[in-house]
Amino acid sequence: MKKVITIIVFVLIVAGAAAYFLFLAPPPEPKTSFFVPGDHFVTNIKDSTRLLKVTIVIELSTLNPEETKSYLTERSHIIRDVIVFLLRSKTEEELRSNEIQNTLRGEIVDRLKSELKLDYIKTIYFNDYVIQ
Repeated sequence: MKKVITIIVFVLIVAGAAAYFLFLAPPPEPKTSFFVPGDHFVTNIKDSTRLLKVTIVIELSTLNPEETKSYLTERSHIIRDVIVFLLRSKTEEELRSNEIQNTLRGEIVDRLKSELKLDYIKTIYFNDYVIQ
């Protein structure tokens, strides 16, 4: 009888531990990493003879940063295309406004998430933003 009780207690402890690790343990925290989609972007400005030059860094929040960077590197042509065409759609007046960087930040993130079907892009940063 004692063996049966010992086995039942052991099974209950193992089942409880398994349930904790499978259902109750907190999920792993995503890691923040950064991806640079090339050196810089230079593009025409809509209805202007001027050029826009920007350098962009993408902030990511993912469980596997190296795998994510590899995935983005393979699709850097898509990332660059999305960013260039978004920048080219803006007029000089829009690009000189005070809130344009925040507006562009949101538009670029939304467009990249939509085009690449990703949800781990947090934001982007402008290291350079020059109108020539």
